[in-house]
Parts: sequence; structure tokens; C-alpha cells
Amino acid sequence: MKKKTITLLVSGFFLSTSLYAQTLLRGTVVDKDKKPIPGVSITLGDGKGTSTGPNGEFSITYDGPSQLKVSAIGYEKQQLAISQQTTLQIVLSDDAQTLNEVVVTALGISRERKSLGYALQEVKSEDLTKAGQLSVTGSLSGKVAGVQVNQFGGTVGASARISIRGNSSLKADQQPLIVVDGIPISNEAQRSGDNTYSGVDYGSGLNDINPQDIETITVLKGGSAALYGMRAGNGVILITTKSGKGAKNGVSISYDGNFTIDQASNFPKLQNLYGQGYNGDEYHYGLNGDGLSYQDYASQKSFTYVDGTGSGGGIYDGFDESWGPRLDAGLKLAQFDSPIIDGVRQPTDWVSNPNNIRDFFRTGYSMNHNISLLSRTDKSSTRVSLSYRDQEGTVPNTDQRRYGLQLNNNMQVSEKVSYDVTANYTRTESDNLLSQGYEGNNPMNGFVWSGRQINVKSLKDNWDQRNAQGEYTFYNWNTNYHVNPFFNVYENTNSYQRDRFFGKSSLYYQPFQFLKFEGRAGIDYYGSKTFEKSYYYPSFSSGRFRDTKMDNTELNLDFIASFNKQFGEFNLSAIAGANYRNQKWSKSMQGADALTVPGVYTIGNKSGSAITEMDHTHVRSNSVYASASLGWKDQLYLDASARNDWSSTIEDDFFYPSVSLSWLPTTTFTNLTNGVLSYWKLRASWAEIGAGTDAYQNQLYYYPQPNSFKDVAQMYKSMTYPNKYLRPENTRTWEVGTELGFLNDRLHADFTYYYKKTTDQILNVPTSNVIGFNRMVLNAGEIQNKGIEILLYGDIIKKENGLNWRSTINFSKNQSKVIELYPQLDVNTYQIGWTWGIANMARAGEKWGTLVGNGYDRVEDGPMAGAIKIRSNGLIQTKTTQDIGNVTPDFLLSWRNDFTVKDFSFGFMLDMRKGGDIWSQTMAHSYVAGTAEITAENGIRERAIVAGVDVMPNERFAMQAEDGSWVPNTISTNAQSWYESGSVDQMYVFDGSFIKLREASITYTVPQKYIQKLKGIKRANISLIGSNLALLWVHKSNTMRLDPETGGVSSDSRGVGFEQASVPTSRSFGLKLGVTF
Repeated sequence: MKKKTITLLVSGFFLSTSLYAQTLLRGTVVDKDKKPIPGVSITLGDGKGTSTGPNGEFSITYDGPSQLKVSAIGYEKQQLAISQQTTLQIVLSDDAQTLNEVVVTALGISRERKSLGYALQEVKSEDLTKAGQLSVTGSLSGKVAGVQVNQFGGTVGASARISIRGNSSLKADQQPLIVVDGIPISNEAQRSGDNTYSGVDYGSGLNDINPQDIETITVLKGGSAALYGMRAGNGVILITTKSGKGAKNGVSISYDGNFTIDQASNFPKLQNLYGQGYNGDEYHYGLNGDGLSYQDYASQKSFTYVDGTGSGGGIYDGFDESWGPRLDAGLKLAQFDSPIIDGVRQPTDWVSNPNNIRDFFRTGYSMNHNISLLSRTDKSSTRVSLSYRDQEGTVPNTDQRRYGLQLNNNMQVSEKVSYDVTANYTRTESDNLLSQGYEGNNPMNGFVWSGRQINVKSLKDNWDQRNAQGEYTFYNWNTNYHVNPFFNVYENTNSYQRDRFFGKSSLYYQPFQFLKFEGRAGIDYYGSKTFEKSYYYPSFSSGRFRDTKMDNTELNLDFIASFNKQFGEFNLSAIAGANYRNQKWSKSMQGADALTVPGVYTIGNKSGSAITEMDHTHVRSNSVYASASLGWKDQLYLDASARNDWSSTIEDDFFYPSVSLSWLPTTTFTNLTNGVLSYWKLRASWAEIGAGTDAYQNQLYYYPQPNSFKDVAQMYKSMTYPNKYLRPENTRTWEVGTELGFLNDRLHADFTYYYKKTTDQILNVPTSNVIGFNRMVLNAGEIQNKGIEILLYGDIIKKENGLNWRSTINFSKNQSKVIELYPQLDVNTYQIGWTWGIANMARAGEKWGTLVGNGYDRVEDGPMAGAIKIRSNGLIQTKTTQDIGNVTPDFLLSWRNDFTVKDFSFGFMLDMRKGGDIWSQTMAHSYVAGTAEITAENGIRERAIVAGVDVMPNERFAMQAEDGSWVPNTISTNAQSWYESGSVDQMYVFDGSFIKLREASITYTVPQKYIQKLKGIKRANISLIGSNLALLWVHKSNTMRLDPETGGVSSDSRGVGFEQASVPTSRSFGLKLGVTF
């Protein structure tokens, strides 16, 4: 019996062993090109799992028949039946479905789009460089919903302001954080001047990056940026540079270059009927002619040039306005370029020069050359690029050159150890960049105040004229206020040199397939030199110069642990890390406001006291952060993150959490998908993020005055009372959205609604001087933003061997409202920006950015309610501190279309902005100076005029009757009085709406059948490109047809809503060539 029992037990043991023996499966996962894919998730039906190593290999044991699930980001999933296999090669195909697209998120983490619980948009390299835009900011315009890019003028190297989801702060600088390959870099816009009237724009830091080196740009708009803590309040722009990771093994060399012709466009609309002088039109001739012929009246009472000073015997020759005699009427008057015989200027034809501003500009050009080398092996990839850009501006003697070097290297040292290095260096040089605003050496300012008869050729031919002693004669049409524009650009110059280096290196250790550690070090440095020199202009007749040097260094050190593992039907990915940041900035300047010897710009040649300045800041911070994403059956994802920041600028530490949820109903309920609906995703997120403060706001400091007193330095205590317990601005934001795919993903729709409330605004508010300070720093105020974003794109026509047409629409609408400021101190208004008496204000209960100035005084009640009051002289009655506009756009819209037919492709983008009011210095001064077209239209200078009939016919005007009531206006005046003396700030505000043809391109890609015949060439294409091609439409209130995107003299919030004698933007078109060997 015992023997039988033992026999049965042994037999059962061996039988069970044979039935349940574990099988070891070894395999590799590769793509369609047989390249190994690391990090692929391998899961058995019982939940047991692993992932592939750096060479795509894996091993796993299984018991009997099972299902093997294989998934990787960016590839189609596979499910295989296995029973007794011991080796296996799995080939994964690229996943073209939008929801499975891989995108870069905060801290450089790659995620599948379907798992994200927030809106995220990505712009790829081809879309950035297709039309040959000169800068990254220009390339980004109109390509992301909810992102507004303001280019500040048409000068070479002009800066830009980027805002994401409206304005949520009252600080001057509220631009997004820029992160390149995981490392934050400075996007500081460098300017000189007073940020009010004048200055020189040296450009944005973001434009130090070569667009050809960019792989993708990802915009984090709200809670998606929470992992950046107190630096995330204004959003984050992630830039991933090109590397060799996705390339095939081997070595290739590529050349990409373009050459464009640049033409100044969008010139202000000026009148060409009347020239320089005063009271010279037919109306004043009829009033004051006293029997004189019009020729004699013009020469004796309106204009005759002697020396341009107005005090040398001439008739209004020092007057820089165009209220003079009619042009092209057969008159002959002495002018600045008339011949001199026996010491007397001879009368010459008094004729118009309609193109005198256009004739000042030249045809510029831009060229970009980029050579890159890419090398890849099984264990490493390297990309090195050299770039050169040369730009000659449309303004004479303005230019910029940029030299660049970029390196990106990845190395798999061993199965568990790897590293990467990225490095970027640029040198930017300019011999001259133009001054802007109300500046003596801004030529556009001189043209606004000018005579419409001026012959620019005479100014060009004689700008360097000298007398017998070898001194400049300052040959010009007016010597009272202005300098010859050509003298300005050749002798009053602003040179610039900037060296920029940024990069990072990471060392990775992966002890297990599911666990990885990263040590990361990143640095961003720039050093700049500017030299502003003025030989002569009226306010500095003895010359001046400023020699300024600036340095900025930011060091970031991170340690990050990453975890990614499958647990049955759940997938958990998580990171935890710490960051140390150290940022230093310094500035030094020396100069003089008068020179002993003209044209010698050294401190030893100063006349009077030297002008000196030195300043610095030093900020440090420490942070810890973590995030986790839990996915279930590839259909439901829950994310959470947290960050805690300690900063030297803030007394306390601050905590920033976020949470998001993403659900795919079409995966949960497969019967939802049909021939119409391809997929459906719902998402929601909530986050708390911050915006830190500048250095030295929480302590009292002493500062030196730039000027000394009797050669003794002056130190002063800041008149701003500091706040020891200052807090960063705090934003709580939430959003909901949905993504839908139709017709097998040929049509895609993405809708987002967001809300954000920003509190603890950092305000610098005025106080009474009796306490020893005139301002104090406060945390106060609340700003609310809410809006919608829509992204639509679809393949309208899709034929494999025929015409293909993809159309993309980006739409966004943001509503911004200032809820309160600091009611405890009755602070209900706060100034954001100011120029020429007009303020951009935040007012409690109103939208962000209310323009405040002198407005029309309107009748408040009775039958004439709403009519503009007219004074007894026929001019408008004004009322101070009125709301005269708001700078916030109603909505932004762009429409891109891309067509391909075999080897040809064509694309263009229209960009639209609706609303957003702008106060224009060009309009204000051109109206007063009589140069604007509106000041002479419809014959208004030939007769008396009545408000509401001859001018502003779309408005009602009222005059006061003897009984004090308001009745329809019949009081007459004249055009010169109306525009020159009847100045009203509100008259110079226009609606900033526009439609632009932003860019277009036509490309021919040489077919492979021809390429194969050319030994050594792998790719070749040639394109016709164009950018900023046309301003198609502006609002009727924009009477001078100015480009609404040109801004004020400040590149930050202080310049929003202002246009200040801006240089016309440039239209560019040319050729682009790409070749790979």
C-alpha cells in the first residue's frame, strides 16, 4: 500500500511539473527599420511584466499558454499568443493616431498625448522653419491657441512679448519661462532708455536660439506647468533641440539655408497736398490774403527757407509741420535744397514728394546658413551644427550677424549607465541698431514731424557735408528740432555684441528596467556689450555716449528618480527630484552727456561729470518636486504633482500641487467608435502655481546716483518701503476639455475651457511722503482670467498619389478682469504703463489694460445725450482721466493650409486679431503736424468746417445754447485748428484688429529616383518662401493703416497698448535650399 502511495505521489509530482513548468522567453523589440526600441512595456495576461533594455532586449518567464501585451509610446500596441516559445522578435509599427502621439511635458518627460489631463500644443521643426522666419518668436506667431506674440517694431533684431492665456499680473515682466532641453534660460528683452518715451531695442533672449536647431516647441499653458512651481505663473515654453536619437545608424551631413529680400511695408498714410509752413492753405489765404497773389502770400506769410532755425529771417522755416502752402499748384518757394546765388536761396518748384519716407528705406536682405553633422551607432548619437545669419536692415546702416554652434550627444555607456550633453553657443553682433520712440535719432520720429515737400535724395546726397574747417554743417531741412535722417543712422549709432552659452549634461543610472536615476547640471550665461554714441542731435549738441556691459549666469542642478512599472491592468509612472538654482546678474555703465572733442567717445574726452552706474542681483532657490501618473487599461489616467520652493527673495517656502484626469470613452465603450467617431477623450485638471518676485524687494537697500555732486558720489536710500513678508503671486487654475477624432482621424477637434484666479499681486503703490517713503511693496489684488481655446485640423483631401490638403485653425478668446486691488488703502487703480499722458491702467471691476487719458466730454442726458460737446471755438471739449480704450483683444484666430501634390507642397497661414485698442504716437503727432492723410482729405483745408459734418461724420456733436441746453452743433472752425490745436488723446486710439498673410511657401522635393543617381546625396529640396507678406485688413479707426503689432518703447507690459513712431515692418521673400549627404 505504501509503495502504491509513494508511486502515485511521485507520478503526480512529475506530471504537475511537466504541466506547470515555467518557460523562459527571450526576445527583442524593433521598429520597422529593425532598430531596437528601448523601454517597451512587456506584460503577461496574469499581470507579470518587464520592459526592454537599451538594445530592445527582454526576458520573462511564463507558465503555459498566455497572452503577451506589448506597448511603447509612439507605436501601435500588439497582443501575441505564446505557448512554448523561447525566443521572439517583435516588430512594432509607428502609431499615427493622434491620441497616441508622444509629446514632451514638464521637466522634459515624454508622455502619450492620450494620458494628459490638460491642453498641450506642440509646434514641430518643419512648421517653425518652413517659411524662413528670422526668429523663434516670429516662427511661433499664430501657431498655438491662446498664445499672443507681440513683435515690437520693424527694426533689425526687435524683441517680442509672449503672453499665454491673457495677462494675469500687473508686473512689467510676465512672460513665460523658457526651458531648453530641461534647463531654464533667460528670455530677458534688453533695452536702454526710459521705457516711456525712447530707447534702443536689442532683442529678446529667446531669439539667441537658431530655429534650425529646434526639434519641437511645446507650450504648457496652465496646470501642466505646475512642476515649475513659482516660475510657472505665466506658463512655460519647452524647447527640445535636435539630436541624433531618431536617426538611422551612420553619418550624414545636411545643409539648410535661405536668402530673402526684405522690403519695408505698411508705411503710414500721409497727405501729399500741403507742404511745410503755417497757415498756408486756401482757407487761411482767403482769410488773410489781403489782396496778395497766392504765390506772394505763400512766400511772405506761410513759408520761405533761410537757415531752418526759424530765427534767421525765414518764414516759418524752423516750423516742422505741414500746414503750409498747397503743393503742385505752380508755386515757387525757397527751400532747404534750393540753389544759393549771391547768398540768397532761389525759389524752386514747390512740389510734393509722395515717396519721401519710402525713399529713405532701402531693400534689405537676410541670409541663413546651417550645416549639421549627424552620427549614430547602436550605443551613441551625436549632432553638431554650425550656423550663420546675416541681416542688412531696411533702414540704412542697420545690421545684425549671428554665429552659432550646437552640440547634442547621447551615449549608452553600459547596460545601466548612459549620459547626454547638449551645448549651444551664439555670438550676436550689430554695428548699428535703431533708436525708437520720441528720440532725436529715430528717423521715423523726424518723418512724422516733417514737410511733405522734402526731397530725401538731397538729404542722402549731402548728409556728410562739411564746411571749410572740416566740421559737419548738419545739412537738413530743419535744424531747429531734427537731424538729417542719414546723419542719424551713420553717425548716431548703437552697436551691440552678445555672447550666449547654455547647455546641460545628464548622467543616468538604471539599476532596474523600471527605475532610473538622473543627475543633471545646466547653465545659462550671456554677456552683452552695447555702445550708444551720438555725434549730434538738438538735445545733446555736444555729443554723448553710453558704454554698457551686462552679464547674467544661471546654474541649475537637479537630481531626479524615475519609476515606470506595469501592475496587471495598471501602469504607474512617477518621478521625484530636487533642484538647486543660483542666478547672478550684473551691469556696469560709463558715459558722458557732453564731449570736449566731437566724435571721440572715451571717458577721458568727457566734458563735465562722467555718468556711471553699477548694479547687480543674486538669487538662490531650492526645490523638491514629485509627480505620479496612474493609468488603467490604456483608457483612464490620474496624474498628481507637487513642488515646494524656497527662494532667497521670499521669507517663507511655498507649496504648489496639481491634479489631472484623462478618460477615453471610446476605449472603455468600443461600440462608440464607428465610421464617423474615431476616438473621444475627456480631460480635466486643477493646479496651483506661482510667479516669484525680483531680488531685493523684502529688505531696505542703498543705491548710488548715476550723477555725482561736485565730483562726490551720492548714495540714496530707496524711497520704496520693502515688505519682509512678501509672497510670490499665486495662481489657482482649472480647465476642462475634450478631444475628438472623426472619419478615421481625418478630422480632429480639441476644445478647452479654462479659468484662473491670480492673487497676491505684487504692487508698488504710492504713499504719503510724511512717513519717509513715497511707495511701498504690497501683496494685494486679484485678477481673473477665463477663456476658450479651439484647435481644429483635418485632411480635407487625402489621396496617396494625388492632391492632399490639410487645414488647421487655432482660435482663442480670453476675458481678463481685475477683481480688486487694495481696497484697504483705497487703491482701486494701478498704472501698468504710461507715455505722453496716456496710462495703461488696471482698474478694479474692469478688464486688464484700460487706456486712460483725455477723452471726449459727452452730453449726459436730454435729446443730445451721448453727443460730444463742442466749445465756442468749434473744437472738442475734453474731459480728463477718461477710459479711452482697452488693450485686451477680443479673440485671436489663425488659419493654416498645407497642400501636397506628389513632390510639390504649398502652404500659407492667415493670422487675425480682433480688438485690442492702441494709442498711437504716430497718429497723435502726424495729426498735429498736418502730415496725416486725414488732415487734408475731402478738401477740408479749403473751407471752414463743422464737426460732425466735415470731420468725424459718424459722431454727433452738440454746442451749448444760450439757455444752457445742448443742441446740434453749427459752430465752424478750420482744419488746422481742429487737428493742431484741438488735440484729444481719444482721437489717437485705434482698434488693433488685423488680418495678415503671415507666411507662405512652395517646396519641391527631388524624388528619390533622381536622388539615387546623384552619388552621396540623400535629400534635396528647394523652396520659395515668404513671411509677413501682407497686411490684408485693419479696422477703419486705424486711419493711417499702421501695423497694429508694432509696440511701444518697452518690450514688456509697459509697452502694451502703445505705438510710438514705429519703424515699418518688413516683408520678406526669397529662396530656401536643403540638402543631405
